[in-house]
Amino acid sequence: MKIDAMIEWSAEERAAKEKEWRQALFTLKLQKATGQLENPIKLREIRRDIARLKTLDHMDAARKARLAEHAAHETTAHAAAGSATTAPAAAAEQAVKSEETDSSKGKKAAPAPKPKGKAAAKRKPAGAKTSGKKTAVSGKPHSPSKKKTASSSGKAPSKSRSASKKKSK
Repeated sequence: MKIDAMIEWSAEERAAKEKEWRQALFTLKLQKATGQLENPIKLREIRRDIARLKTLDHMDAARKARLAEHAAHETTAHAAAGSATTAPAAAAEQAVKSEETDSSKGKKAAPAPKPKGKAAAKRKPAGAKTSGKKTAVSGKPHSPSKKKTASSSGKAPSKSRSASKKKSK
């Protein structure tokens, strides 16, 4: 079901539909467990419909909280402005104050675009940490796909070791 149709429902209708869908979901899960479920897609559809109802409930709760906060802010603004100021004038005064505080704080300038390629290597800050990756040495490209043939301790590679063990036995 589309969420647009659910928006028009009252809170009681939504609660009744959710209860109905939860019961249907339970019976479908039982049918699935016993192997009698004919349409497994129906499970997903009902789960998603329940999620849509929950989303609408959360949206309504957020809207109510926002309206309550706005109403509280309006009453404090009217009380601070005094009884001589009318509601439109108080709202306009509050808007001017908020614009002044926003402009006085100022916004940070957008960072400059990062250089790419060789320019990035030249412009590295002095105290910057390296990523730990090996870089190309004087024109020789680094090939991470090549495997080392000898271990760091100077012993023979593992293939020749296993072959020598087989010979000695």
